[in-house]
Amino acid sequence: MAVSPSKIDVHHHIIPDFYKQVLSGIDLPAKILYPSWTPKASLAFMDDHNIDTAILSLSAPGATIAGSRDNVRTLVRKWNDYAFEICSAHPKRFGFFAALPGLDDLEGALSEIDYVFNSLRADGVTLFTSYGGEYLGSKIFESVWAALDKIHAVVHVHPNHSFAAPFTTPFLPQPFIDYPHETARTASDLVLSGRKRQFPSCKVILSHAGGTLPYIADRVSVLSATIFAGILDDEHSPRGGEQVMEDLKSFYFDLALGGSSTVLDLLVNWAPPNHILFGSDFPFAGGAAEYFEAALESYPMNDQIKRKCCQGNAQDLFPRLRLQD
Repeated sequence: MAVSPSKIDVHHHIIPDFYKQVLSGIDLPAKILYPSWTPKASLAFMDDHNIDTAILSLSAPGATIAGSRDNVRTLVRKWNDYAFEICSAHPKRFGFFAALPGLDDLEGALSEIDYVFNSLRADGVTLFTSYGGEYLGSKIFESVWAALDKIHAVVHVHPNHSFAAPFTTPFLPQPFIDYPHETARTASDLVLSGRKRQFPSCKVILSHAGGTLPYIADRVSVLSATIFAGILDDEHSPRGGEQVMEDLKSFYFDLALGGSSTVLDLLVNWAPPNHILFGSDFPFAGGAAEYFEAALESYPMNDQIKRKCCQGNAQDLFPRLRLQD
Protein backbone atom coordinates (compact mmCIF):
# COMPACT_ATOMS: atom_id res chain seq x y z
CA MET A 1 0.00 0.00 0.00
CA ALA A 2 1.17 3.52 -0.74
CA VAL A 3 2.50 5.58 2.17
CA SER A 4 -0.36 7.43 3.85
CA PRO A 5 0.00 11.21 3.61
CA SER A 6 -0.78 13.35 6.64
CA LYS A 7 -4.42 14.33 6.68
CA ILE A 8 -6.90 16.89 7.92
CA ASP A 9 -10.28 15.27 8.46
CA VAL A 10 -13.15 17.69 7.76
CA HIS A 11 -15.89 15.10 8.28
CA HIS A 12 -15.47 13.73 11.79
CA HIS A 13 -18.45 13.39 14.13
CA ILE A 14 -18.71 13.39 17.88
CA ILE A 15 -21.57 11.81 19.82
CA PRO A 16 -21.61 13.06 23.42
CA ASP A 17 -23.57 11.04 25.96
CA PHE A 18 -26.03 13.88 26.48
CA TYR A 19 -26.86 13.83 22.77
CA LYS A 20 -27.36 10.05 22.77
CA GLN A 21 -29.70 10.46 25.73
CA VAL A 22 -31.88 12.79 23.68
CA LEU A 23 -31.85 10.23 20.86
CA SER A 24 -32.92 7.37 23.11
CA GLY A 25 -36.48 6.31 22.56
CA ILE A 26 -36.80 8.25 19.28
CA ASP A 27 -37.79 6.29 16.16
CA LEU A 28 -35.23 7.78 13.81
CA PRO A 29 -36.65 8.11 10.29
CA ALA A 30 -33.26 7.57 8.68
CA LYS A 31 -32.67 4.35 10.68
CA ILE A 32 -29.22 5.46 11.78
CA LEU A 33 -27.27 3.29 14.20
CA TYR A 34 -25.31 5.41 16.66
CA PRO A 35 -21.94 3.87 17.59
CA SER A 36 -20.10 4.35 20.85
CA TRP A 37 -17.80 7.38 20.92
CA THR A 38 -15.34 9.08 23.25
CA PRO A 39 -12.69 11.75 22.66
CA LYS A 40 -10.06 9.05 23.22
CA ALA A 41 -11.63 6.98 20.44
CA SER A 42 -11.32 9.91 18.04
CA LEU A 43 -7.68 10.47 18.97
CA ALA A 44 -6.86 6.77 18.61
CA PHE A 45 -8.52 6.65 15.18
CA MET A 46 -6.63 9.76 14.10
CA ASP A 47 -3.30 8.35 15.25
CA ASP A 48 -3.96 5.07 13.43
CA HIS A 49 -4.88 6.87 10.20
CA ASN A 50 -2.23 9.60 10.14
CA ILE A 51 -4.79 12.36 10.73
CA ASP A 52 -3.16 15.46 12.21
CA THR A 53 -6.37 17.40 12.85
CA ALA A 54 -10.08 16.63 12.74
CA ILE A 55 -12.84 19.22 12.41
CA LEU A 56 -15.60 17.94 14.67
CA SER A 57 -19.28 18.14 13.76
CA LEU A 58 -22.78 17.09 14.76
CA SER A 59 -24.29 14.43 12.54
CA ALA A 60 -27.86 13.82 11.46
CA PRO A 61 -30.55 14.20 12.64
CA GLY A 62 -29.15 17.28 14.37
CA ALA A 63 -30.46 19.18 17.36
CA THR A 64 -34.03 19.64 16.16
CA ILE A 65 -34.88 16.24 17.67
CA ALA A 66 -34.95 18.00 21.06
CA GLY A 67 -38.47 19.15 20.27
CA SER A 68 -39.44 22.62 21.42
CA ARG A 69 -37.57 25.70 20.26
CA ASP A 70 -36.11 26.30 23.72
CA ASN A 71 -34.98 22.68 24.06
CA VAL A 72 -33.31 22.79 20.65
CA ARG A 73 -31.46 25.99 21.50
CA THR A 74 -30.33 24.51 24.81
CA LEU A 75 -29.05 21.33 23.17
CA VAL A 76 -27.20 23.30 20.48
CA ARG A 77 -25.48 25.51 23.06
CA LYS A 78 -24.51 22.49 25.17
CA TRP A 79 -23.06 20.70 22.12
CA ASN A 80 -21.09 23.78 21.01
CA ASP A 81 -19.67 24.39 24.48
CA TYR A 82 -18.70 20.72 24.71
CA ALA A 83 -16.98 20.77 21.31
CA PHE A 84 -15.13 23.92 22.36
CA GLU A 85 -13.90 22.17 25.52
CA ILE A 86 -12.50 19.27 23.48
CA CYS A 87 -10.75 21.66 21.09
CA SER A 88 -9.34 23.68 23.98
CA ALA A 89 -7.90 20.51 25.51
CA HIS A 90 -6.34 19.45 22.17
CA PRO A 91 -5.93 22.64 20.12
CA LYS A 92 -3.65 21.10 17.50
CA ARG A 93 -5.73 17.99 17.04
CA PHE A 94 -9.26 19.36 16.84
CA GLY A 95 -11.35 22.15 15.44
CA PHE A 96 -15.14 22.21 15.14
CA PHE A 97 -18.05 23.13 12.95
CA ALA A 98 -20.61 24.67 15.27
CA ALA A 99 -24.14 23.33 15.48
CA LEU A 100 -27.10 25.64 14.88
CA PRO A 101 -30.79 25.41 15.70
CA GLY A 102 -33.02 24.67 12.75
CA LEU A 103 -32.83 27.51 10.25
CA ASP A 104 -36.58 27.92 10.55
CA ASP A 105 -35.67 29.39 13.96
CA LEU A 106 -33.97 32.40 12.40
CA GLU A 107 -33.54 34.30 15.64
CA GLY A 108 -31.95 31.32 17.35
CA ALA A 109 -29.68 30.56 14.39
CA LEU A 110 -28.44 34.13 14.08
CA SER A 111 -27.82 34.39 17.82
CA GLU A 112 -25.83 31.15 17.83
CA ILE A 113 -23.76 32.26 14.83
CA ASP A 114 -22.76 35.36 16.76
CA TYR A 115 -21.91 33.30 19.85
CA VAL A 116 -19.85 30.54 18.24
CA PHE A 117 -17.71 32.82 16.09
CA ASN A 118 -17.16 35.59 18.63
CA SER A 119 -16.94 33.56 21.85
CA LEU A 120 -15.87 30.05 20.81
CA ARG A 121 -13.78 30.76 17.70
CA ALA A 122 -15.54 28.03 15.72
CA ASP A 123 -13.94 26.97 12.44
CA GLY A 124 -17.29 27.05 10.67
CA VAL A 125 -20.85 25.76 10.99
CA THR A 126 -22.75 22.64 10.05
CA LEU A 127 -25.96 23.06 8.08
CA PHE A 128 -28.24 20.17 7.22
CA THR A 129 -29.68 19.79 3.75
CA SER A 130 -33.20 20.91 4.64
CA TYR A 131 -35.25 22.42 7.42
CA GLY A 132 -39.02 22.30 7.69
CA GLY A 133 -39.43 21.08 4.12
CA GLU A 134 -37.20 23.82 2.68
CA TYR A 135 -33.82 23.24 1.03
CA LEU A 136 -30.93 25.59 1.76
CA GLY A 137 -31.54 27.86 -1.23
CA SER A 138 -34.91 28.97 0.18
CA LYS A 139 -35.30 32.72 0.48
CA ILE A 140 -36.54 32.08 4.02
CA PHE A 141 -32.93 31.39 5.05
CA GLU A 142 -31.43 34.42 3.29
CA SER A 143 -30.62 36.27 6.53
CA VAL A 144 -28.61 33.28 7.79
CA TRP A 145 -26.58 33.13 4.59
CA ALA A 146 -26.03 36.89 4.78
CA ALA A 147 -24.66 36.60 8.32
CA LEU A 148 -22.34 33.75 7.32
CA ASP A 149 -21.22 35.52 4.17
CA LYS A 150 -20.33 38.65 6.14
CA ILE A 151 -17.76 36.71 8.16
CA HIS A 152 -16.55 34.57 5.23
CA ALA A 153 -17.69 31.42 7.06
CA VAL A 154 -16.89 27.85 6.11
CA VAL A 155 -20.16 25.91 5.93
CA HIS A 156 -20.19 22.12 6.08
CA VAL A 157 -23.41 20.75 4.56
CA HIS A 158 -24.46 17.36 5.87
CA PRO A 159 -27.43 15.35 4.59
CA ASN A 160 -30.41 14.71 6.78
CA HIS A 161 -33.61 12.70 6.58
CA SER A 162 -35.37 13.36 3.29
CA PHE A 163 -38.89 14.73 3.71
CA ALA A 164 -39.45 13.67 0.09
CA ALA A 165 -38.47 10.00 0.56
CA PRO A 166 -40.17 8.16 3.43
CA PHE A 167 -38.58 5.03 4.88
CA THR A 168 -39.52 2.05 2.74
CA THR A 169 -37.44 -1.00 3.61
CA PRO A 170 -34.87 -2.03 6.25
CA PHE A 171 -32.48 -2.90 3.42
CA LEU A 172 -32.37 0.73 2.24
CA PRO A 173 -31.69 3.00 5.21
CA GLN A 174 -31.53 6.61 4.11
CA PRO A 175 -27.74 7.00 4.50
CA PHE A 176 -27.25 4.37 1.77
CA ILE A 177 -29.02 6.15 -1.11
CA ASP A 178 -31.16 9.07 0.00
CA TYR A 179 -28.40 11.02 1.74
CA PRO A 180 -26.36 11.43 -1.48
CA HIS A 181 -29.52 12.53 -3.28
CA GLU A 182 -30.34 15.06 -0.55
CA THR A 183 -26.89 16.60 -0.91
CA ALA A 184 -27.38 16.97 -4.66
CA ARG A 185 -30.85 18.44 -4.16
CA THR A 186 -29.80 21.13 -1.72
CA ALA A 187 -26.66 21.99 -3.70
CA SER A 188 -28.69 22.38 -6.89
CA ASP A 189 -31.23 24.44 -4.97
CA LEU A 190 -28.49 26.75 -3.69
CA VAL A 191 -27.26 27.28 -7.24
CA LEU A 192 -30.54 27.63 -9.12
CA SER A 193 -32.10 29.85 -6.46
CA GLY A 194 -29.17 32.24 -6.80
CA ARG A 195 -28.12 31.90 -3.17
CA LYS A 196 -24.69 30.47 -4.04
CA ARG A 197 -23.94 33.40 -6.34
CA GLN A 198 -25.51 35.92 -3.95
CA PHE A 199 -23.23 34.94 -1.05
CA PRO A 200 -19.89 34.07 -2.67
CA SER A 201 -17.82 34.60 0.48
CA CYS A 202 -19.29 31.49 2.11
CA LYS A 203 -17.10 28.49 1.42
CA VAL A 204 -19.51 25.57 1.25
CA ILE A 205 -18.32 21.98 1.71
CA LEU A 206 -20.59 19.19 0.48
CA SER A 207 -20.40 15.87 2.30
CA HIS A 208 -19.65 12.50 0.72
CA ALA A 209 -17.95 13.76 -2.46
CA GLY A 210 -20.99 15.90 -3.23
CA GLY A 211 -23.38 12.96 -3.13
CA THR A 212 -24.84 12.40 -6.59
CA LEU A 213 -24.12 15.98 -7.71
CA PRO A 214 -21.01 15.32 -9.85
CA TYR A 215 -22.86 12.53 -11.66
CA ILE A 216 -25.89 14.69 -12.50
CA ALA A 217 -24.18 18.08 -12.87
CA ASP A 218 -24.43 18.15 -16.67
CA ARG A 219 -28.07 17.12 -16.45
CA VAL A 220 -28.80 19.95 -14.00
CA SER A 221 -26.92 22.59 -15.98
CA VAL A 222 -28.24 21.67 -19.43
CA LEU A 223 -31.85 21.05 -18.43
CA SER A 224 -32.05 24.14 -16.24
CA ALA A 225 -30.77 26.27 -19.11
CA THR A 226 -33.42 24.75 -21.37
CA ILE A 227 -36.39 24.66 -19.02
CA PHE A 228 -35.71 27.81 -17.01
CA ALA A 229 -34.18 29.93 -19.79
CA GLY A 230 -35.02 33.53 -18.99
CA ILE A 231 -37.45 32.73 -16.19
CA LEU A 232 -35.30 32.20 -13.09
CA ASP A 233 -36.83 34.94 -10.98
CA ASP A 234 -34.00 35.78 -8.58
CA GLU A 235 -31.63 38.52 -9.65
CA HIS A 236 -28.72 36.39 -8.49
CA SER A 237 -29.74 33.23 -10.34
CA PRO A 238 -27.20 31.93 -12.88
CA ARG A 239 -27.92 32.80 -16.49
CA GLY A 240 -27.43 29.84 -18.77
CA GLY A 241 -25.90 26.40 -18.40
CA GLU A 242 -22.30 27.61 -18.21
CA GLN A 243 -23.01 29.74 -15.15
CA VAL A 244 -24.95 26.88 -13.54
CA MET A 245 -21.98 24.56 -14.04
CA GLU A 246 -19.57 27.20 -12.77
CA ASP A 247 -21.59 27.53 -9.57
CA LEU A 248 -21.92 23.77 -9.11
CA LYS A 249 -18.13 23.46 -9.31
CA SER A 250 -17.65 26.27 -6.77
CA PHE A 251 -18.51 23.95 -3.87
CA TYR A 252 -15.90 22.03 -1.90
CA PHE A 253 -16.22 18.25 -1.67
CA ASP A 254 -15.17 16.03 1.22
CA LEU A 255 -14.29 12.41 0.52
CA ALA A 256 -16.12 10.80 3.44
CA LEU A 257 -17.39 7.44 2.11
CA GLY A 258 -16.37 8.70 -1.32
CA GLY A 259 -12.73 7.75 -1.79
CA SER A 260 -13.33 4.78 -4.10
CA SER A 261 -11.79 4.70 -7.57
CA THR A 262 -15.26 4.84 -9.15
CA VAL A 263 -16.09 8.12 -7.39
CA LEU A 264 -12.60 9.57 -7.69
CA ASP A 265 -12.51 8.93 -11.45
CA LEU A 266 -15.50 11.24 -11.74
CA LEU A 267 -14.73 13.79 -9.05
CA VAL A 268 -11.07 14.55 -9.80
CA ASN A 269 -11.86 15.02 -13.48
CA TRP A 270 -14.80 17.33 -12.75
CA ALA A 271 -14.19 19.33 -9.58
CA PRO A 272 -11.32 21.82 -9.17
CA PRO A 273 -8.43 19.90 -7.56
CA ASN A 274 -8.09 22.54 -4.82
CA HIS A 275 -11.73 21.92 -3.78
CA ILE A 276 -11.35 18.26 -2.72
CA LEU A 277 -10.89 17.52 0.99
CA PHE A 278 -10.30 14.43 3.08
CA GLY A 279 -13.10 13.17 5.31
CA SER A 280 -13.49 9.94 7.27
CA ASP A 281 -17.09 9.98 8.57
CA PHE A 282 -15.80 8.64 11.88
CA PRO A 283 -17.31 6.97 13.88
CA PHE A 284 -20.28 6.12 11.66
CA ALA A 285 -18.24 4.68 8.78
CA GLY A 286 -16.89 1.83 10.90
CA GLY A 287 -14.88 -0.60 8.79
CA ALA A 288 -15.92 1.23 5.63
CA ALA A 289 -13.48 4.00 6.57
CA GLU A 290 -10.62 1.54 6.08
CA TYR A 291 -11.89 0.57 2.64
CA PHE A 292 -12.27 4.12 1.35
CA GLU A 293 -9.00 5.31 2.85
CA ALA A 294 -7.09 2.42 1.26
CA ALA A 295 -8.79 3.16 -2.07
CA LEU A 296 -7.75 6.80 -1.85
CA GLU A 297 -4.17 5.99 -0.94
CA SER A 298 -3.79 3.54 -3.84
CA TYR A 299 -5.56 5.76 -6.36
CA PRO A 300 -3.24 6.84 -9.22
CA MET A 301 -3.14 10.55 -8.57
CA ASN A 302 -0.33 13.08 -8.82
CA ASP A 303 1.42 13.07 -5.43
CA GLN A 304 1.19 16.84 -5.09
CA ILE A 305 -2.55 16.83 -5.80
CA LYS A 306 -3.07 13.94 -3.37
CA ARG A 307 -1.27 15.85 -0.63
CA LYS A 308 -3.44 18.85 -1.36
CA CYS A 309 -6.60 16.76 -1.14
CA CYS A 310 -5.47 15.14 2.10
CA GLN A 311 -4.17 18.24 3.84
CA GLY A 312 -3.19 21.31 1.81
CA ASN A 313 -6.67 22.29 0.59
CA ALA A 314 -7.99 22.17 4.15
CA GLN A 315 -5.10 24.34 5.30
CA ASP A 316 -6.13 26.89 2.69
CA LEU A 317 -9.66 26.87 4.11
CA PHE A 318 -8.45 26.98 7.71
CA PRO A 319 -5.19 28.99 7.70
CA ARG A 320 -4.65 28.46 11.44
CA LEU A 321 -3.94 24.80 10.69
CA ARG A 322 -1.04 25.78 8.44
CA LEU A 323 0.35 28.13 11.07
CA GLN A 324 0.43 25.42 13.75
CA ASP A 325 2.59 23.03 11.68
